[in-house]
Amino acid sequence: MKKLRLQTITFILLFTFSVAYATQHPGIFLTSQSVKEIKKSIGKYPAFDKSYYELKAIADAALTKEIVVPKPKDGGGGYTHEKHKNNYYEMNASGMLYQITGEKKYAQFVLDMLKKYAEIYPTLGTHPAQNSETPGKLFWQALNEAVWLFHTANAYDCVYNFINLTDRTYIEKNLFYPMAEFISNGNANNYAVFNKMHNHGTWATASVGMIGYAMGDKDLVEKALYGSNKDGKAGFIRQLDVLFSPDGYFTEGPYYQRYAIWPFMTFAQVIQNQQPELNIFNYRDGILKKAVNTLIQSAYNGEIFYLNDALQKTYKTQEIVYAVDIAYKNDPTNKQLLDIARQQESFIISGEGLATAKAVSKEKINAFEFKSTFLRDGQNGDEGGIAIFRAGKGKTQTCLTYKATSHGLSHGHYDKLSIALFDNGNSILPDYGAARFLNIEPKSGGGYTKENHTFASQTIAHNTVTVDERNHFDGNIKISSKFHSDVHYYDFSDNNLNIVCGSESNAYNGAKMMRTTALLSAEDFEFPVTIDIFKVQSDSIHTYDLPFYYRGQMVSTDFKYNKSVSELKTLGSHNGYQHLWLEASGKTNNQNANFTWVNGNRFYSITTLTNSNTELLMTRTGANDPSFNLRSETAFIIRQPKATNHSFVSIIEPHGLYDLSREITSGFKSIVTDLKLISENENYTVVEFSIQNGAKYIFTTINKDFDKNKKHTVTFEGSSISFTGNYNITRIKE
Repeated sequence: MKKLRLQTITFILLFTFSVAYATQHPGIFLTSQSVKEIKKSIGKYPAFDKSYYELKAIADAALTKEIVVPKPKDGGGGYTHEKHKNNYYEMNASGMLYQITGEKKYAQFVLDMLKKYAEIYPTLGTHPAQNSETPGKLFWQALNEAVWLFHTANAYDCVYNFINLTDRTYIEKNLFYPMAEFISNGNANNYAVFNKMHNHGTWATASVGMIGYAMGDKDLVEKALYGSNKDGKAGFIRQLDVLFSPDGYFTEGPYYQRYAIWPFMTFAQVIQNQQPELNIFNYRDGILKKAVNTLIQSAYNGEIFYLNDALQKTYKTQEIVYAVDIAYKNDPTNKQLLDIARQQESFIISGEGLATAKAVSKEKINAFEFKSTFLRDGQNGDEGGIAIFRAGKGKTQTCLTYKATSHGLSHGHYDKLSIALFDNGNSILPDYGAARFLNIEPKSGGGYTKENHTFASQTIAHNTVTVDERNHFDGNIKISSKFHSDVHYYDFSDNNLNIVCGSESNAYNGAKMMRTTALLSAEDFEFPVTIDIFKVQSDSIHTYDLPFYYRGQMVSTDFKYNKSVSELKTLGSHNGYQHLWLEASGKTNNQNANFTWVNGNRFYSITTLTNSNTELLMTRTGANDPSFNLRSETAFIIRQPKATNHSFVSIIEPHGLYDLSREITSGFKSIVTDLKLISENENYTVVEFSIQNGAKYIFTTINKDFDKNKKHTVTFEGSSISFTGNYNITRIKE
């Protein structure tokens, strides 16, 4: 009894001390002022009304059902997992509806559910489905625990004044304080994640900080902002310093930027509401506002690029809806965001969502400018980056990505200098992304499958060079994380030619790689074409593989190949090769090989430089995959065996029309008639390609001493070209 009394006294003292920290409820995300504005606005803005009534429908449906707080059992996607997830959505919706409508039934629902959670939480050990180094209690991983607290903190803030002191004390003592402690310090791994520079750390700090603000607990808030030791070496503020480049690129890649932007922006808004003196949205030159723009820029037709571990996500997802609304409210000069908000057709029910909805209904909206850009990686912007090439506008534009970054923490892949191509609204040369079935419990508990490690993250799964069937850095994340690719130059100043040149010197001992890629819009081509030069240099003999994974159906080749028709074998035995069926192989005596396929209503051809040793392989994923975890993806692989130095030179060309509705086919053959590497040394590479109408293009790129102001004269085959800068392209009409 004495122990209990002491605990109660300690708790009450803590509570009393901290009340001054947050005196108004609601006050963390919803505020009293925003509630007033929302009440007045219902019925005035149809798009906002739609979102409001969708939220109300969730709350109203919840009130018709029995409150169930099940004992945790299942992994991602299982009944108990989904039930606990639905519970926090329902509490969040009900709390907000209580504030907007004033109807006590919504608050009572939140209170009743919180009391059930407060009853069960102290009895829980770690989750039985321990499929994570940081297991939760309610969920199989502590990350989901943080997401639960993130939503529930807002619900609690909304109903705070409805709940009497006795119930608040009971709920905070048995649920919120233990959960905050578990997320931040439940074990050594949880402590490490809470203080880690990683999206899991962001969710952890945001959730603990939000419940800290809701309960008025200064200690929890300061730990969330500045790390467990409150010294600024960890915590939310440090994450803003470390995880984003100066351009707003998130080091884990666009997919996880999409995921992390939710706690980043939401918690930032909470900080702004509670501690405006921190001026959080202007911190580090407005890094969060930059991050939202950068995230939207990292997409094609609204779909986020598949870089590193990634699944299909668009900017209509709830996390990006939150990000856009909050970003616009805090920077209404960024009118471009209104175009995205209009396309999202959804708004958060908050002052931020209302402000954005009002602007969408009243402002003249210009299209978001998706442009060619280079996004630096690394805290200081000095760890390579992502080049995004764009030609044309609208949903049919051509887009090319070029990845030359740091590893990307635990979600990175071994894919230095890889590319992906989009055109005509479709993915043409894709990046595989992740091997995962999110929230499908029979598939590895909804987590990543083993094939994510054995294939999706491997070098051969990407459109880049593999040496001797080995991964970059031999697949060792500790080594890979020490290095980044170097970007020597990029230039998007000419609308007709976007170009980037980068190198990777550490992925393989004794082999250096350099890739120069350009997107060319020229009068002789119906659509923009890609010029791709991938140089590998070594003092010893190796086998080099350059795959081009393609979406669509193979149409034709100009070389003979042998197709496996009755029995398949794998391309290799390890490092992702064991997952590739070798469906066909061929060779050519010509100096070029052409491979053509159809995707949508357009044809695509790769014309590539070959010699007598070049092997041309056609593969498909699915080998050694007993659970059918891998998507069926096809690849055209250019293999160069027994080589020291080698340059892969390719032209990737969209062309023609395939119209099934009108039964019209035209231009199904490439117009590239010849491709030559006419000169190459340590200083320059010169490529010539000819097309059907007799025109020739000579493309020259610098291989060292990069200087956009330096003058060059390059001599080859009795001719010379003079230019200033790092590259040149010249058209010759015969």
